[in-house]
Amino acid sequence: MKHIVLAFALVLGAPLAWADGASAVRSLAEQGDREAQFALGTMYRDGQGVKQDYPKALRWWRKAAAQGDIDAQYALGNFYSGGTGIARDNVQAYVWYSIAAANTGADWLAAIAGSNRQVLVARMSPADIAKAERLAAEWMAEHAK
Repeated sequence: MKHIVLAFALVLGAPLAWADGASAVRSLAEQGDREAQFALGTMYRDGQGVKQDYPKALRWWRKAAAQGDIDAQYALGNFYSGGTGIARDNVQAYVWYSIAAANTGADWLAAIAGSNRQVLVARMSPADIAKAERLAAEWMAEHAK
């Protein structure tokens, strides 16, 4: 529980020494803690306690997402949809929103992810939607618990 509090304190901006906090979160993330992986990805996105690095943010969020972390899945959808620091990719955004929408970890966030996915439909071709649905189904089948 202590590591979860530390990770969320860092993400929410509690008065901790960022460099020390980043080291602690990184250690937990490397041990496979999904909350720490999500927090570390967020730190890399925001440049808090670490140098801002979007590819590293994606890497850590993907690790957390693979363990079923809905926050990471939703964050990946937002990242690809917005194209901040990376190329906008509607197919990948749709994939990650679909995965988050299917996650039962937080119904409210799953509903928002589903709504965001529907917004993308207007920007996508039928072929892109079909591709995204196939990729999401494949990912979910591969990561089913």
